[in-house]
Amino acid sequence: MPSDLELELEGDELPSYEIFWRDHYDYLKNRGYTLRRRYEPDWTPSWVYGNKKLVECEDACVPYHWAILDATRDDGTYVVLKKVDLTLATQEIEMAKLLSSPEFAEDPKNHCVPILDIIEMDGSNIAFIVMPLLFFTTFAPFETIGEVIEYCRQIFEGLQFLHRRNICHG
Repeated sequence: MPSDLELELEGDELPSYEIFWRDHYDYLKNRGYTLRRRYEPDWTPSWVYGNKKLVECEDACVPYHWAILDATRDDGTYVVLKKVDLTLATQEIEMAKLLSSPEFAEDPKNHCVPILDIIEMDGSNIAFIVMPLLFFTTFAPFETIGEVIEYCRQIFEGLQFLHRRNICHG
């Protein structure tokens, strides 16, 4: 029996939570960030007209979260774009800039994901924070107990870094 996601993907339309990305494909491309083929304005799903199964198609991959999407920067670097609604997350851009500022970035205890770029859309309440593409920590490829301990040490050191600067996290 197909899963709910497979049923949702069987057609040739994007789910509603992905339409935003399709509608901003050209805007982001003009700023140096290419989204996956799935978000091209004239996209046709490869599983609809091909002979591949849904699970074999790259363009069947859906975002992990509606506001976060992977992309490729013009120089070939894989990045993540985070959609930020500036009316709701009023301090997120400011905090991201602060944590990536030279003063903070040079601190070896700062384990925050660095900000590569911020794209603010003229006349819109939407901005994009561009970050490096990283592994999900739920799938971290630990091979030794020492790697797990080092991972935990860095997590606690990063929390301590934020707390010492009176920055809360969520």
